[in-house]
Amino acid sequence: MQIHYVLIPLIGVAVLLAGSLITRTGMTWFRALRIPVWTPSPRIITGMWTIILVLTSASAILAWDGTLERDRGQLAALYLVNCFLNVAFSYLFFVRHQMGSATLEALLLAVSVAVIMIEAWQVSPLAALLLAPYLLWVLFAAWLSFTVFHLNAARDSYNGL
Repeated sequence: MQIHYVLIPLIGVAVLLAGSLITRTGMTWFRALRIPVWTPSPRIITGMWTIILVLTSASAILAWDGTLERDRGQLAALYLVNCFLNVAFSYLFFVRHQMGSATLEALLLAVSVAVIMIEAWQVSPLAALLLAPYLLWVLFAAWLSFTVFHLNAARDSYNGL
């Protein structure tokens, strides 16, 4: 077995755990916010992130296997930047309480997913397609974040940016 078959999912689990731990620190604050009625339950959110972790890991493995060795550094950089952006959203939203900045950051995360999809398509169309649910979920999260920001901006003395 090749090391990346283990390492890639472990990185995904680490990102998922980091985001989850960061999110938990802000749940008391979050529960006090006005949120739209269409906000998914914590069970749905956890389920979606689990599915995304599996699909993203499979995508990364397929893309890695299809990429020439000399180009793997660039591929790894794209995925690692995405990992950073993924965790950064939770930090901005749940720790810093900067809903506006978190919304913009979520859009940047969506761009990073799209860039990975474009790059992966060249070596494995399946690897790119496996990222489609992730892209859709991040766009949904950006819309949800924006909506929460909008619903709560008037009540806060700061603009949440």
